[in-house]
Amino acid sequence: MFTNLFKQEGGFTLVEILVTIALLAMLFGIATLALGGVGANAQTDVCAAEYHVVQSAIDIYMAGNLGVALSADTDTTISNGDGQFADLLRATTVGLYSWTGTGVLTAGTCPAPVSPGSPQPCGIPGP
Repeated sequence: MFTNLFKQEGGFTLVEILVTIALLAMLFGIATLALGGVGANAQTDVCAAEYHVVQSAIDIYMAGNLGVALSADTDTTISNGDGQFADLLRATTVGLYSWTGTGVLTAGTCPAPVSPGSPQPCGIPGP
């Protein structure tokens, strides 16, 4: 009478384990597809943010130094301590930037090219 009441089961069946593995594989596949383009979007956002930070640094410098001309430069990585508006930046920029003497950021490549080729244009991301 009490033998059936205290009978213990041995564990999960093979079918239960296979169904669980299949469900986990499907969830992993969905998550991988959903997060697949996150890295590329993040790099674009970082480049756009850096572009805006550099333009803001130029604007702050121009506002604080009225009547002082900004020396124009082309394809330059900007480091803190370089003088002019570079002292308003916290760290060296990732991209290369060009600006005019009137304080307009005209071009940028992000990240800065390591080898010859066509680097990704930096700035405001397209729609």
